[in-house]
Amino acid sequence: MKTLSRLECLACDQGTSIRDRINLIARKGDLRDLANCLALHESLPIPYAKTSRRLLPKMWRALLSNGAMQIFLVENRARPVGSRVVSFNAFMFVADEFCAQARSTLPPYLSVELARRYWSGHLPVLDREQIARANAGDGLNVVMFCEGWTRDGFSPEQFLAVLEKQGEALHLALRGYRIKEFLAEPIGLERSQWMLDAGARLRRDYSSYSRGNGLSERSSLGRPLLVGLMREEALAHSGGNIASLFVYTAPRFHFSRSQRVLLQRALMGETCEQLAASLDLSTWTVKKRWHAIYDRVSDVDSELLPPATACDTRAASRGSERRRHLLNYLRQHLEELRPYAARTQLHKHQPEKFSAAG
Repeated sequence: MKTLSRLECLACDQGTSIRDRINLIARKGDLRDLANCLALHESLPIPYAKTSRRLLPKMWRALLSNGAMQIFLVENRARPVGSRVVSFNAFMFVADEFCAQARSTLPPYLSVELARRYWSGHLPVLDREQIARANAGDGLNVVMFCEGWTRDGFSPEQFLAVLEKQGEALHLALRGYRIKEFLAEPIGLERSQWMLDAGARLRRDYSSYSRGNGLSERSSLGRPLLVGLMREEALAHSGGNIASLFVYTAPRFHFSRSQRVLLQRALMGETCEQLAASLDLSTWTVKKRWHAIYDRVSDVDSELLPPATACDTRAASRGSERRRHLLNYLRQHLEELRPYAARTQLHKHQPEKFSAAG
């Protein structure tokens, strides 16, 4: 039997320690994550036209900036900064008509179809105001239209942990919205099976489309499936990971948009100083906004927060305690952070199609 040299043993130990280092978190993505998510997405065999592929970064940046597209992701914080994003999904809230077309006639690869519609100026997604009205009304259709991931450096068990953490990111992204239909187009058998195991139902396997258009079957690595779930199905067969997204409670506090933005960043751990920097506000304005939030909460639920104190020596610690109580509550009630139109605004306008210029 061959014995390993000391140098070889050291190399094996280092390789094992690097491979085993994993520290996953699920979070919402933003513009700073755009390049990493695009790189993961473009590694998949998706048949974009050359022009669409070249302009994809511009499209994603525009849609992320105006709130029409949202990203949720998994980050491995054991990796160096700049290479931590290991999995992501992106979704949009879309019109009823698009869901019906996706379930019946649209070709596979919804990300390609949506890119085409974006550049033609007929993207069927809702803007912020339309999302707020629908969320307070009949509900929203959500389509997960693109994704990306890497398996580099992960053992099979670790990649399973990435998939499970991506499920957690899905809940962080969608819990608290009033959802009426969920559609997703996972790429590859492994991702598709994860969705089906989580409670989604198969809508289309695109086999008839491929045969009708003379296309050869793609490998399991790049083959998409359309899966989904409707509110009625979720409520009739509750218990699945996807079905739990349809559990909905209306918000009580109706925070303003600026207050929701502050609270969302606070949930990610930002201090008052960091909030001031990221929101381009003075620390005085941030503190004033916190006080307005506390007043709104106390008016609705006087028992949720500890009482304020006028004593200067205890004011700072009591403020931290009130913040901790509120953020703990919000982690369990994400509906308070979602867009929600006042009742007087619900019937003013019907949802309109969002254009690329919007």
